[in-house]
Amino acid sequence: MVEAEEVPEGFVPATHGGPYAKELGPFWSKMEEAQVVLGLRLRHRHCNSAGAAHGGFIATLADLGLIHAAAVMRERAGWPRHFLTTVTLNIDYAAPAREGCWLEMRAEVPRLGRTLCFTEGAILADGRRVARASAVMAVLGPRA
Repeated sequence: MVEAEEVPEGFVPATHGGPYAKELGPFWSKMEEAQVVLGLRLRHRHCNSAGAAHGGFIATLADLGLIHAAAVMRERAGWPRHFLTTVTLNIDYAAPAREGCWLEMRAEVPRLGRTLCFTEGAILADGRRVARASAVMAVLGPRA
């Protein structure tokens, strides 16, 4: 369990994500004017044998954070809730994220459409960029 003092100020428990995301968390979110931030404390279960975040976990955090940003920005634009799915996901790895760090995806949505959402952002480990990512999300059917 992540203690409150291990979470930076302004973050609240993330309430989105399916069973896969829930097994990896807990995730925390923070809404800013132009960005949506999704973060967590990097634990041993997220790491590779070198003690750094597994590349697949970095990709998962990017995907979760970017799709969450698209959903939030659609809501802010007054559009109804829809299921979103990833069409493309691109990641450039820059540095390792070490176990115990605060790892966050800071996502923006430069283009929001009715059928496609274009997203981009950076993954930071204790404030240092470890990856950048971009994705295109497709808008599917309405959510209940």
